Amino acid sequence: MLNKETAYRIIDTAIDEAKGYDARIIVQGGTEALTRFANSEIHQNVEVSSLTATIVITRGKKQSQISTDLYTPEGVREGVQEAIANLDFLPEGEEQPPLVETPAEIEQVALAPALEGQYSRENRARLLGEAIATLEDSYRAFGALTYATNLIAVGNSRGIKRFSLGNSVAFTALVSSDSGGSGYTDNRSNRVADLDIPATFARAYQKARLNQSPAELEPGAYTVVLEPLAVGSILMYLAYMGFSARSVQNQASFLTGKLGEKVFGDNITVIDDHQDPNTVSLPFDFEGAPRQQVTIIDRGVAKGLTYDLATARKDEVETTGHSVNMPNLGGLPLNLVMSGGDQSLEDIIAGTRDGLLVTRFHYMNPTNPRTAQLTALTRDGLFRIQEGRVTGAVKNLRFTESMLQALNKVEAISTERQRTPFFFLNCYVPALKIKDFHFTGKSS
Repeated sequence: MLNKETAYRIIDTAIDEAKGYDARIIVQGGTEALTRFANSEIHQNVEVSSLTATIVITRGKKQSQISTDLYTPEGVREGVQEAIANLDFLPEGEEQPPLVETPAEIEQVALAPALEGQYSRENRARLLGEAIATLEDSYRAFGALTYATNLIAVGNSRGIKRFSLGNSVAFTALVSSDSGGSGYTDNRSNRVADLDIPATFARAYQKARLNQSPAELEPGAYTVVLEPLAVGSILMYLAYMGFSARSVQNQASFLTGKLGEKVFGDNITVIDDHQDPNTVSLPFDFEGAPRQQVTIIDRGVAKGLTYDLATARKDEVETTGHSVNMPNLGGLPLNLVMSGGDQSLEDIIAGTRDGLLVTRFHYMNPTNPRTAQLTALTRDGLFRIQEGRVTGAVKNLRFTESMLQALNKVEAISTERQRTPFFFLNCYVPALKIKDFHFTGKSS
């Protein structure tokens, strides 16, 4: 059973077995009901449940960790004994910070009851069938509509308990034509009112219809209008490269030595806020620390970083509650919110004399974390804007650009914002119009 009682029983069993050691237990699980479609046909309905216990045992400067899906009392006890036995074979590392002790308990149940009924197996099939029926014969649709619940619980040998349970829906759709053009869209939320499957599908179809006979452009600097999915990818990589204290302590971050300094334009503000209703809230981290709101960029100025216990101890500050149980990452922001602007996306396009509209990127990679330089290809819709109108498709291009440069050249930000995927939660971002965005290669 995926509930608090089961999660706490696992934690209590593990803590009891680990007496004499500092122990931390993370229980993660959930259900996923997924309807997948390809070539305009539903080909898979899957409903699965999973539950995993991660056992972290510390002794001095050694820390052992194992994960198990054998969550019977016997399986949990065996897992603890395996983690303890592994300590003898591990080299010593750094002194581990003390376990979280307060508050004693944090609980959050954020289930939207209407979601499960609205996105039952039958309703998912009906919604997808109606959407697919709108396509002309020369177009095909691919994607998935998923209803999920997500459970996370944390406990440790200092007696704390943490529990969070929520649900959400995610819909992705790619529409492609026999001639090769494609369009893509993504919609996800934990609120029924935010989800409009027919309208979301129609956007992908509209892009696919426009994405025909693409013109070829030479690499160079162009004004771009990045839709939220493209902005979300950039923000996600900025978080991995530079928003954590660990990346600054390792001197790998583009924010190294720049806290308190202006790094982006005045119109860029980024906050990590799990209480923002447009992100999926998790009120504690994987070490059990309460999650704090962190202003990372305030009107272009680098203000703050995200911490876990180890990085906070090194900087002699309090943790911000951003551990993802990956010490190499330190504290990772999971609920990034970028402030919106004062123009609609339609008005931004109308005010663009010559530029490119970018649907999304793929194969994004950092090429120089210290300068926040990224590279990626456009995908599923790159379009020319001329005299305020989208006039046609363009063949995909590769960009290579320093975000320290690009985010100082943002000319407009949309009022509309969209949830975009990040780790197991989401960002919330607008569209951006950026001047002199550098494309360095063409895609065949």
